[in-house]
Amino acid sequence: MTWAPDGVEPVNSSGRSCSRSGSVLRWSRFRGPAMSISKSTALFVFACAFCPSVLRPMAAQEAAQNNPATESDESALTPGKWYQLVESNLVDEKFDELDHMAAEYRSDKSRFPGGEWKLRSFYGALDAPQLTDKDSVDHIAHLERWMQQRPQSMTARIALATSLHRWAWVARGNGLANTVTPEGWRLFNERIQRSQTILEGATKLPPPLCPQWYAEMMTVGLAQGWDAGRLKDIFDRGTQAEPGYFYLYLQYANYLLPKWYGKDGDASSFAKTSADNIGGDAGDELYFQIATLIISRGNGNFPVQEMDWARIQHGYQALSTHYGATNRANNQVAFMAYKFRDANVARQQFEIIGDRWARGVWRDRQFFDRARDWAQGHGS
Repeated sequence: MTWAPDGVEPVNSSGRSCSRSGSVLRWSRFRGPAMSISKSTALFVFACAFCPSVLRPMAAQEAAQNNPATESDESALTPGKWYQLVESNLVDEKFDELDHMAAEYRSDKSRFPGGEWKLRSFYGALDAPQLTDKDSVDHIAHLERWMQQRPQSMTARIALATSLHRWAWVARGNGLANTVTPEGWRLFNERIQRSQTILEGATKLPPPLCPQWYAEMMTVGLAQGWDAGRLKDIFDRGTQAEPGYFYLYLQYANYLLPKWYGKDGDASSFAKTSADNIGGDAGDELYFQIATLIISRGNGNFPVQEMDWARIQHGYQALSTHYGATNRANNQVAFMAYKFRDANVARQQFEIIGDRWARGVWRDRQFFDRARDWAQGHGS
């Protein structure tokens, strides 16, 4: 699932920036008149709040090491060295080993500290962002050879589709819609379409589908402006196949935000209903995970009063007890405490965090310092 760079606006198929409210796309005074969204071909570009394929899964990313991974016993690897092992296996084209790893993670449903699925992190490691177009071409070539040499590998197809989707964002760039060149739009659409075609090809392989397939197809659907029923069908099938793969809930919650296809209250209502259906600590854990998406810097204007702050805190505590606390989760709770104006909880979290601020939560050190100063009574 690709994440769009900061500042990216939703756009329609003509490349014009827009925001969505109810069933109408409303153009701001900077972008032109209002128009109906009756056509399912309207193209939406992901906001920075939720585009999973471009960003590495944070459990592995934040633990990344600079030392090369040579450890043969995978279970003894730190998350960072494990991440490097996956990358090196792709570069060395050890495709049988990669397929074996993915099959193991699908089967044992293992997780990193904090609850991040190894399967999800595995695909993130295979889609490490490339610095140049030549690097991306070389990276895609490795994935294409994997799919060609092992045509029955579902993992190869999902990994290739994921990287093609991210590469579409490289073509588009991170500017506003009116800064994107015609060639940028052509490549964006072409790469997303190819990603979809490759994912559809995976449905012809022996079942079951990998849980990440549903996540990637939902990402394609949001980028291509699928209607709500079509995207909901993918979500329902995915959660039925693997109920614990919480990333599907995050993606659908993002889809329901007012800036995309939802209206006020849809995302928060979905969070509550989903958590209630699961129930117990597991439901509260999911509620916390969804909250970290919709109450984030990428959704700065989200009305936090729609969410249950006490339930968020309990979900965080339950998740930490179950999988262990992580620095990222500690930062997320500090951020949400700041948004809820709960100085006591914020102050406690900042004491735990110390100077280990998470860029993926705060984006910049200045904002982190401002929130910490507020919690300590030095700001407003």
